[in-house]
Amino acid sequence: MDQYQQTMTNSFILLAIALCFGSTFLFIYLSLAGFNPLAAGSGRILVASICSIIFLYASGRRLPNTLELWIYSTIYGGFCLALPFILIPFALKTLPTGEVAIYLASIPLFILLFAKLILKEKVSFKRWIGFFIGVSGLILLIGSGHQSTIRITSDLLSSSFCIIASILLAIGGILIQKMPRCSPFSLTCASLTVASIIVLPIFLLNIPENKPGSISLIGLLAVGIVSTFLGNTLRFILIKRTSAVFTSINGFVAPIIASILGIVLLSEQINFYIFLSYLIIVSGIFIAQDMDKYIFKWILRNKN
Repeated sequence: MDQYQQTMTNSFILLAIALCFGSTFLFIYLSLAGFNPLAAGSGRILVASICSIIFLYASGRRLPNTLELWIYSTIYGGFCLALPFILIPFALKTLPTGEVAIYLASIPLFILLFAKLILKEKVSFKRWIGFFIGVSGLILLIGSGHQSTIRITSDLLSSSFCIIASILLAIGGILIQKMPRCSPFSLTCASLTVASIIVLPIFLLNIPENKPGSISLIGLLAVGIVSTFLGNTLRFILIKRTSAVFTSINGFVAPIIASILGIVLLSEQINFYIFLSYLIIVSGIFIAQDMDKYIFKWILRNKN
């Protein structure tokens, strides 16, 4: 496969990841009609784990067979899947889907930070400027649109959940990059299996007394299959093909998809401050990831 084909394939996978993750918030919102946040968060992991195991063995693959891979999978499954996926439904109880997605757009900023701290990658002064611009956008987003003390308290708590989830997902991207070479399907399945074991008691303790409606069941199944199983499998594949930094670019597109779905299907509104926050965060990511260099090289290549 030549360089052009590799680039096109990677771009297609990146778009697919953005679609999977961008629809996450709509599906969770729908599932919350019949499940509480703990049941919705843990249920999506259980659904994804079942799908992953079925797909793994149906395709003739097997789970990892080394202790090192299981240690990585356990850390990733516990801290970078189970915990953030439990936190996000709580945030969606008070924040619009588009706003939560914008918080998670900050993942590339945190990946940059942890690439420096964990991978010991060199980070230029320009990239640090981009990082702090992006963080200022997060600060603006946290302070936007609050009108009462009760609303401020609940929104700040939800915002904190979103930022914690973003940090954990960013660490997950770094962990995937550090994992020894192995089938992405095997690693995804192992991580989801560990996460499902952790969240199973939570789900059992939070099963709704009344039978959930069809909409909430569809939402739970969709977020488990599309957003969690398929999205994380593609994320594993792309990080192994490229890097955590490149894969995190899906953070540009996913919030736009989430906002469009929220506006069209849920009649949500995106105010000026939320939109401005997104522009500032994206600008920070653009600078921090040297996207201007990639665009300049692309222009030169197409001119030639």
